[in-house]
Amino acid sequence: MIADSSAAARAGSLTGLGDLDLGACGREPIHSPGSIQPHGHLLALEGDDLALVHASAAAFGAVLPDDPEAALGAPLERALCVEPLGKLCEGLRRLPEQGLLQLGPCQSRAGGDAFQALAHRSPDGLAVLELEAATPGLADHAASTLEELYPLVRDAFDRLGAATGVGEITAVAAREVRRLTGFDRVLVYRFEESWDGVVVAEDRNGRLPSYLDLRFPASDIPFQARRLYTTNRLRLIVDAGYAAVPILPDRHPRTGRPLDLSFSALRSVSPVHLEYMRNMGTAASMSVSLLRGDRLWGLISCHHAEPRRVALAVRAGCDLIGQMLAVRITAKEEAAHAEERARLKGIEGRLLAHMAAARGRFAEGLTAAPAELCALTDAAGAAVLTQDGCALVGRTPREADVRRLAEWLWARGVEETVATHALADMFPDASEFSDVASGVLAAPVSRLYPSFVFWFRPEIVRTVRWGGDPRKPVVAASSGASGPGRLSPRRSFDAWKETVRGTASPWSPAQVEAARDLRS
Repeated sequence: MIADSSAAARAGSLTGLGDLDLGACGREPIHSPGSIQPHGHLLALEGDDLALVHASAAAFGAVLPDDPEAALGAPLERALCVEPLGKLCEGLRRLPEQGLLQLGPCQSRAGGDAFQALAHRSPDGLAVLELEAATPGLADHAASTLEELYPLVRDAFDRLGAATGVGEITAVAAREVRRLTGFDRVLVYRFEESWDGVVVAEDRNGRLPSYLDLRFPASDIPFQARRLYTTNRLRLIVDAGYAAVPILPDRHPRTGRPLDLSFSALRSVSPVHLEYMRNMGTAASMSVSLLRGDRLWGLISCHHAEPRRVALAVRAGCDLIGQMLAVRITAKEEAAHAEERARLKGIEGRLLAHMAAARGRFAEGLTAAPAELCALTDAAGAAVLTQDGCALVGRTPREADVRRLAEWLWARGVEETVATHALADMFPDASEFSDVASGVLAAPVSRLYPSFVFWFRPEIVRTVRWGGDPRKPVVAASSGASGPGRLSPRRSFDAWKETVRGTASPWSPAQVEAARDLRS
């Protein structure tokens, strides 16, 4: 299907959903869901004696006494029925403030069930012990121990190191993660400035459809989910059809707060996300965060048509690949930025020389070399507006429209450089001249008058492919006796084409910095 829209119209359509409250998804406390996934047990402890404060319901009778009242409040050494208990308690007492600590294999005394133990410090200061079932069950990895994984991860690092551009690096990462995990489909997903996402690399076996080059609206991964991806780099959902296991009690007996599971490997996920997965035709998923500094650049996203476990060692290997990928992406993008800045510095120098030759006549100096003025930001046109007049260079709006834009910015107290590739979204009057100025870079040059240097870019009409209709990120389920219907994620992820109008090519950070340097 193909739809036609302007940037402003599409922005309106994404939020103009009548009474549907998309913000409700963004307000869901997904870091403290009050439950875990069922392929393990969780215990939360406090104090020097590691007193049991919370436990997942299924842990009682499995690794704890049957009676929750008898277990809760007791020291871990009296309550926990696993071996080696002493080693677990020792590890928990030396738990660092940040990071995950793998405590190794353990076994329940009663049934002999095997677990992998891992621990972390919760944001509210509790020691959290997770016992993840070690039975392979839903996994069929060729390698699951560190010894077996080492040559695979080493080879992956070698291939990532040999790859050149960002496109090749991300493609190698998708292939290597699928080789380690056996997932049906592995994507590398990049966030854009708007937090829409685009699939930039993919490796799959044909069981699930291709999502390569598809875009997904920002509402698919709301703010609080992106924040969790930043603090906890890896998440695994073994079975999208699972029944959540509640945590008892649901609130801390002293503070009254629910347990913060931000760093938990077993943390339960939003029912809306599980429905989203099922609508995609995926039963299991794993994601690895790609961080550039402290900003979420993207994700390695893995999908499987059937439930699937991934051994702890395999997940650690994928996390290492993700970190290596993030380092390579950061290095490539920073090198490209530095190269562009060096080139633009040369143009800045020549423009400054023209301004010096003009002996204080600012506009005359800047417009003396019109080609270089535009080349500084790769613009199609520029305008220099001062109290003395308005000089236009190249393809620009009419002088009256330039003045109208300047007055609008001035009225809003703009004192720093402003850059947008969709001007009509912020200044609706710009739709009248979007053919020449869908994108604008504005550098104020006076605190006393509405004086600016403007660079303009024309509209680029383009067709984008979405994973489903972006105008319908959610649908309302029918209302029932309990009240209004809840929100459900869209049911179709078929490629949906949209013709986008009113946007220009985005300004690069180096170009924005060059404009900022020139005004100073």
